Amino acid sequence: MANTTAAIKAIRERINKILPTYFEEAPSKDAVFPFAVFNGINIIDLAMGDQMSFYIDVWVDEKKENASVELEELCDRLRNELQGEVIAEIGVFAAHIGFDNYISVSESEFDLSHRRLGMSARIFYNHGGKT
Repeated sequence: MANTTAAIKAIRERINKILPTYFEEAPSKDAVFPFAVFNGINIIDLAMGDQMSFYIDVWVDEKKENASVELEELCDRLRNELQGEVIAEIGVFAAHIGFDNYISVSESEFDLSHRRLGMSARIFYNHGGKT
């Protein structure tokens, strides 16, 4: 579990280098747009590590001019920078990230726009040898 936690933290930190990123929940209504939320983590145990699927929800202020363009550019940047990315902590884990899909999410109650990127990571853990 400690190695899984380290992998989750490292992936969130990597996403945060592209766009301010929160874990599991969007911040209060006082948040500064744009931002991402790293959530929906699902981990499947495999013989040599884990397969982790997750979402990155990207939020922009819909009232802002060119909000849809900004949203698409941020999604493209996240997809392009994370696809094939290898994140590792020597002696703990190594993870290879892949892009799965993305969808539009309508938020009729709010003046904001949001897309959800589906990503996955294949995580290998150090079990006494070198990662």
